[in-house]
Amino acid sequence: MSSNDSGMKKAIIWALLSLVAFSAISICRVRLFAMETSSDFAAEAFLEFHYADNDISVTIKDEGDILALKRLLNGYPFGDSPACGFTTDISITMASGNKSIFFCPACDGCPLLLVDGSGKYIEISNEARAELNDVLEKYGMTFPCVG
Repeated sequence: MSSNDSGMKKAIIWALLSLVAFSAISICRVRLFAMETSSDFAAEAFLEFHYADNDISVTIKDEGDILALKRLLNGYPFGDSPACGFTTDISITMASGNKSIFFCPACDGCPLLLVDGSGKYIEISNEARAELNDVLEKYGMTFPCVG
């Protein structure tokens, strides 16, 4: 093996190690510096669903449903321009006293939620989205709701 081959292998190894290190640092930076969006503080939940012939405004009284929403509506927000449709006419507000946060689930059923109308989104798993839909359907909110 020539010294050129050995030098080339070292360069490739260093390039790969650098790429792995950069990726790891980028992932850690996002988790360390991004503020998690959480609805854990909430004692109340309110739903709005103004779509087609539906005009629903309801306060959730069921503690089990409130706990499920608190568990599901958490994540690290990210900026994006997703193709999913969102509207504040379809929203979930989690509140306690003067503190509140609202989430707009994607109208097409994709597992994204718009956070507080901020242009930031959280992503939940497909299983969590199905569970969210199950809770919301109890109150007349059905997905997909695209027109």
